[in-house]
Amino acid sequence: MSLDLETTVKQWIDADPESDLTAYLEVPADRPQRFVTIERVGGRELEYSSRPTIAVQVWAETRWQAAQLATGQVLPRLLDLDLLDPIAAVTVESVIDFPDPGPPPQPRYQITISLDAATQ
Repeated sequence: MSLDLETTVKQWIDADPESDLTAYLEVPADRPQRFVTIERVGGRELEYSSRPTIAVQVWAETRWQAAQLATGQVLPRLLDLDLLDPIAAVTVESVIDFPDPGPPPQPRYQITISLDAATQ
């Protein structure tokens, strides 16, 4: 179920008509200047529900740009994930500066969310 939810988050970000950011489940070998990565970093799987913790990382040319994209574009989109079936709730755990040490180093911001979703 967790990869399905990661894919759901990726598709939701990609479908944002207000954004030109592309989301990936892994850092692409040929990195664009700005992009988003999605990965499960924890959570719980129960008999009838999934409660994954997902890290959404926003990569950009500068720390300021990464912060602006994370808080101005990606975060509002993530907060609407509960509009999708089977996601019942979204909780933002943190929004932090999380630079990639490289090589080469690249600025990024990380939004950590927890999802409550019914299992199929």
